[in-house]
Amino acid sequence: MKRRTGFFVEEVEQQTNDDTVYEPPERPDLELLVIGKRAGLSFGEINELTVNDLLKYVNIYVDMETGKQKPRRRAATQADIDAFFA
Repeated sequence: MKRRTGFFVEEVEQQTNDDTVYEPPERPDLELLVIGKRAGLSFGEINELTVNDLLKYVNIYVDMETGKQKPRRRAATQADIDAFFA
């Protein structure tokens, strides 16, 4: 369902495939603390991070735990260079 809400602006309602309705958390501050603790951070470490950094850290942590980590680049060794030019 599309509806016009302003000049040249269209809002599109997002529909999910399931019947669940998104409800924002009641206490997002506490949920962020729990997420940080589950990722192995201390309260002091969580306090040093911005909310955005904490969320990025947790996403990286979850990707590593679930095996969805992107392959990383490494510096070439002499053996790699020899194999390339051989």
